[in-house]
Amino acid sequence: MIKNLPMRAGACFGVAIMSRSTGAGLRERDRMGLVAGGAADVLGGFGAWRMWWMLAKNDVIRRYRRSRVGQLWLTLSMAVMIFGMGAIYASLFGTSMANYLPHLGTGLVLWGLISQTIIESCSSFTENDSIIRQVALPRFTYLLRTIARNLFVFAHNLIILPILFLVTGSPIDWHILLFVPGLLLVLLNLAWIGYLLAILSARFRDIPQIVASIVQVAFFVSPVVFKPSQLRVDHPVLILNPFASMLDVMREPLLGHLPSATSYLILLGLLVVGWLVALAFSGKYSHRVVYWL
Repeated sequence: MIKNLPMRAGACFGVAIMSRSTGAGLRERDRMGLVAGGAADVLGGFGAWRMWWMLAKNDVIRRYRRSRVGQLWLTLSMAVMIFGMGAIYASLFGTSMANYLPHLGTGLVLWGLISQTIIESCSSFTENDSIIRQVALPRFTYLLRTIARNLFVFAHNLIILPILFLVTGSPIDWHILLFVPGLLLVLLNLAWIGYLLAILSARFRDIPQIVASIVQVAFFVSPVVFKPSQLRVDHPVLILNPFASMLDVMREPLLGHLPSATSYLILLGLLVVGWLVALAFSGKYSHRVVYWL
């Protein structure tokens, strides 16, 4: 029996190693299964594009129904804000209106897209609770409705910028072509952020108020009103603030400048890590949303 002890110990050790490796393999397959489940929901949401496109368009139309000006109120209110704030802050910063208005105008229009998409994403599921209870659609469909609705508003506000550039005499060159990939990169990041927030907000109803407060603070620490050139290149507000990178990749092409390579790297890193987390989180919890509503 004493002679067999080493063999028994070795066998037990081998079984323990095999069980650990098997358990690790199962956990890895579970994680991959969660990511696959989340990816299936996202792809299904894009497949139901007719639904979220129609709902988003009706949201904008219904908001200004029976109004004489209609959806142009979106453009008029943004134009008043740009010229009103521009007159005040140009004097505070000691710069000319022609030099400051293009920066402020693009910043406010782009910030409206970013902030409203994040804030409204929190209610993507709760505002569609009646549909979710009755129709079996991918959960991501309702987030796409929110994103599309804000893109419609953004398109209305974007009309202001060519007029603003013409009034201030701002040149437009080939850098403007980089605006489209920058916009897509920002939208893809906003999508995974909104997906996480929509699920969390369905479970915890305090999340929308917390997010709205954070976004409000982020406005003042992001280069919307002030220029990035007023800070040093490695300032934490520009490096650690993802909103600064989002503004940079979209605004600089519109102003005829080349965006920072650092901004692209930050957003690409967030895109990969964020979507992996969002897909795994969605694969585990998105099916519970209907019970939380």
